[in-house]
Amino acid sequence: MKKLITVTMIAWGLWMIPLTATAQSASDPSVQGYIGGGLGYYRLNDDDFLDEDDRLKDNQSAFRVFAGAEFSRVFSLQADYIDFRKTSDGNATMEADGFAISGMAAIPLTPFFAPYAKVGQLFWDRKRSLGPISSSDDGNDMFYGVGTRFTLASNVDLRLEYERFTLDNTDLDMASASIQLRF
Repeated sequence: MKKLITVTMIAWGLWMIPLTATAQSASDPSVQGYIGGGLGYYRLNDDDFLDEDDRLKDNQSAFRVFAGAEFSRVFSLQADYIDFRKTSDGNATMEADGFAISGMAAIPLTPFFAPYAKVGQLFWDRKRSLGPISSSDDGNDMFYGVGTRFTLASNVDLRLEYERFTLDNTDLDMASASIQLRF
């Protein structure tokens, strides 16, 4: 399943690059492709362990890379890879990563500042263990987020975001900072 999602995401990204370049060189100069990456810090709350004392609650860093297409600096479609890394709390550990597809809508208040909202689907893989007992699972869940985009240069943006991800009964609240390069 993960290989199918990976191939689909790569194919989508490669397909979008020529489309955005064609759209830019044709009559609509407001469609731009972009790539980027960033770091995040998340709070995790996993109630899925064996009993109340074995809940996994932790804070951890994460990283992401993304590519997408931006329409008129208002609407965007984006594909991400997010690595939530390994987190632990006593005997309980979890390692997760995933691919996401999302849509964003921004309100450009000035040419340099635009708050936005996003919603999407996260396709995740997770490995969990409690002492010698371990399990792996995967799935997909919707997520949402809000953020602000600051234009630093003609083709460079700084994005500050808050996102809420859910992996079955595991909640991840992530704040992140990313650099976005438009082409």
